[in-house]
Amino acid sequence: MRKALLFAPMLMLLLTACGGEEKDPAAELQAQYANLTGAVMEADVSCHYADEDRAYTLLCDYAPERSTVTVLSPANLAGISATVENGTLTLSYEDISLDAGGYSAAAISPVAALPKLMQAAASGYVTEKSEETVGERPCLRLACDLPDDEGSVYTTWFDQETLLPLRSEISAEGTVVFEVAWTRFEVTGGGEPAVPAVPAEPGAPQEGAGDWTAADEAAAYASAEE
Repeated sequence: MRKALLFAPMLMLLLTACGGEEKDPAAELQAQYANLTGAVMEADVSCHYADEDRAYTLLCDYAPERSTVTVLSPANLAGISATVENGTLTLSYEDISLDAGGYSAAAISPVAALPKLMQAAASGYVTEKSEETVGERPCLRLACDLPDDEGSVYTTWFDQETLLPLRSEISAEGTVVFEVAWTRFEVTGGGEPAVPAVPAEPGAPQEGAGDWTAADEAAAYASAEE
């Protein structure tokens, strides 16, 4: 069964002092994402414009330099794909446009949202960080700026146990433009990160490290929905 590769052991290990020096969980998390060279991810993206709301389900084959994003829904756009490369967005069909609306500060299309969030996770300047809960999952929340997106803030809630992204927001000038609910995240490149098993109950002993399955990943995302 497909494994959802995780980035690191449980977050408490990131908080453990090494040689008397306390580690910064945000810096450790960003280092893991900076080491990511490939991933397949899926998410539901809600877009809030001045005059309407739109919703998309997107599949992204991600790499830092070049990502391909395919629209899974709505039905009238399903199958349309786009390439995000070095900050440039190229749609596969000239007569189809997924506009970013009137928010010029968030100068990205919805199909570029997932690669941008990965860029922020890997190299963004952290402006806020906190510990919060999404559904039943304790999370590390990071809000980041990107140097080429003045006025935009990229915020993601990362599961503390797995470091998987569960929820994200992209804001422009203080207004949330995109809301992202992650439903799949499979690492395809970037070394050999640890793959701890999740205890059945809080405090239960871990067994079978490396046996994190697709069902376990689904459970993590399902609990975030509750």
